[in-house]
Amino acid sequence: MSRKQFVLTYCAARIGYAVGLIVAPTRVARPWLGDMSRASSQIATRGLGVRELALCVGALAASASEAPARWWLAACAASDSVDLASTLLADDRDLPSHAKVGTVLAAGSFGAVAAALALAERSGARPLVHD
Repeated sequence: MSRKQFVLTYCAARIGYAVGLIVAPTRVARPWLGDMSRASSQIATRGLGVRELALCVGALAASASEAPARWWLAACAASDSVDLASTLLADDRDLPSHAKVGTVLAAGSFGAVAAALALAERSGARPLVHD
């Protein structure tokens, strides 16, 4: 798989999550944030979804045009880092019981992949997986 294909696959998964946050914020964010009954929670969650969507569309557009996508991918990694740190610093009583573990797995994994892709592009490394 080429780096471009890997970026496409990565962004497709992230876009799926973004669309879920925008269309069904209560259902998608409840395992992470808990009570989503307030309009303000749904507004913020939809805003997060738009952020996710914008970052991935930027990365896809850059990759498709053979322009560097590393800054878009670095922004994905940075936003995941903030999500992860904010969740880990939050009071356990304010979050669902599995929120921290889920965030470490999800934001940690997606952030690590984004950082690896950005660094690989910067270094001009060969494709991640050979056909």
